[in-house]
Amino acid sequence: MKKLLLSFGLFVTTTYSFGQVICNQTSPNPTIYSFTQASGWGMDLTIPGNFVHDTLAVASDTTGCGTITNASVSGKIAVIYRGTCNFTVKVQNAVAAGAVGVLIINNVAAAPIPMGGTPTGPVNVPIAMISQADGASVRATMAGGPVMFYIGNKSGFFDDDLALNDIGSMRANVGSLPISLAQNGTEFSVPLGAWVFNQGQNDLSNIVLNGTITRNGTSVHNVNSSPVSILSGDSAFVTLTTYSPASHQAGDYEIVYTVDFGAADDYANDNTNTNYFTLSDSLWSLCSLDTTIVSKQTYVRPAELPVNQFESCIAFKNANAARVAMDGIYFGGFTITAADTATVHLDDFEAFWSLYTWDDPDFTITNGTFDIISQVAYGSFTYPSNGDPLAGETIFMPLTGGDQGASHYRFVNDQQYLLCIENFQPKLFMAYSDRDHYDLQMETDDLIRFPNRSDAGDFTPAGFVGLPVPSIALRTSTSLNVSENELVNVSAFPVPAKETITVKVQAAGDASLKIVDMAGREISTQQVKIENGQFQTSVAGMNAGTYVFTLDYANGTTSRFNVVVSK
Repeated sequence: MKKLLLSFGLFVTTTYSFGQVICNQTSPNPTIYSFTQASGWGMDLTIPGNFVHDTLAVASDTTGCGTITNASVSGKIAVIYRGTCNFTVKVQNAVAAGAVGVLIINNVAAAPIPMGGTPTGPVNVPIAMISQADGASVRATMAGGPVMFYIGNKSGFFDDDLALNDIGSMRANVGSLPISLAQNGTEFSVPLGAWVFNQGQNDLSNIVLNGTITRNGTSVHNVNSSPVSILSGDSAFVTLTTYSPASHQAGDYEIVYTVDFGAADDYANDNTNTNYFTLSDSLWSLCSLDTTIVSKQTYVRPAELPVNQFESCIAFKNANAARVAMDGIYFGGFTITAADTATVHLDDFEAFWSLYTWDDPDFTITNGTFDIISQVAYGSFTYPSNGDPLAGETIFMPLTGGDQGASHYRFVNDQQYLLCIENFQPKLFMAYSDRDHYDLQMETDDLIRFPNRSDAGDFTPAGFVGLPVPSIALRTSTSLNVSENELVNVSAFPVPAKETITVKVQAAGDASLKIVDMAGREISTQQVKIENGQFQTSVAGMNAGTYVFTLDYANGTTSRFNVVVSK
């Protein structure tokens, strides 16, 4: 299948690696370490046969920024600390001294980070970074004698070694779906199955894949496959019974796959894989949900700058979509690199979104087109004059106009839609989720899920390289109508607020104010009196964060706006 992918610049990310890439202490005391890899340079550790298994040695210059003596690291894995100079400088200095691999220890009490940079020449050794605490443990062990380490692809290293990975495991076709669109298994079901890899040296039989689905921690589906056999170095896709209950309940769901062959696995760390979906009261998304509402681990932007406009979109439809209407979207937000803060900022920055009907005849990555799209609803969010407190924060962007008015849009059954965030400052990095892997579904059905485009040109059907999912969720309801949700212009200051906020509004008299946090939890409901076009309310007891304020007026109209509280 041909995939058209847009390259991207990376700002923040968690570690993502295939199951066969490991960073292990093999002796003494075999230990598995969490790690990050070089980002876009160094040896490609996803390729079988790319690894190093050798003795650790501390470099004579422990930061690796100066000359490293050959005697200290030649023929060994160089141990170097983060700090002072670029990662590429450290690694190239170690390689020049004869190191066959590099283990970098973080110099701050935080998780290891992706190692960026551009080396001045080829770097063809395995490289990994571990945390400060793990590094201290490794150094303590080294004080007692030689320590052997393995960095790289583990295919063929162990005798008995089964593995699962994220991109080879089936997941739900949504990250979150309103429960009103999932009344039973006919309306919403989850096909289950996963690729099982035999990465060990031995052929294995009696392999069983288990799939368990839990809702809020309680098991609702538990199935085993029939036993299968897989030769060394081979793999097999194992299918499980589809989750299709007679009725659904709202909640947070986990799908956990576990593979077993009835004996000890020499590397059991990748025998389990987990993914997530939610049946929600109101949120519809492709990314999964978490405490920030939309899952986000990565912030990306187009690598081919400069561009003037960038759109990141999600595609969706549902046979029963007319049951719900939307009044806005949650978006994981924007952030800025330290290098750009002098020229790029969020002060008074306005972000836009548009909802389109998409009526082309083909929605596949291979042959799909974007010729018949029509805007039917839109909205925006303007960052406050001091936008920095909201950098990287999830924001609510209300619907402000469209074919059905300025309050809501009720969906049409079986209509294909595109919802796009429109960014006119492409140097900003946009929030994405890289824990929601639709690779297997996209290889199977070839459907477009999260396209993007620059400068209103041609769409990139498959989205960014690596297939991160835009951190976007539609907020829906079954009861939205114009009379209950006619928006009235409103402004609030100061933002961020610490103790008291003043709200200016084009209204007078009594109103009901409801405050909810970004997870949808109600914080308070109170009556307010609007005099001279404004009122004040206390935020003294609220934690720092972003909140959605909703004002319901006596005449049936409504205002909704975000407030940032700083402590």
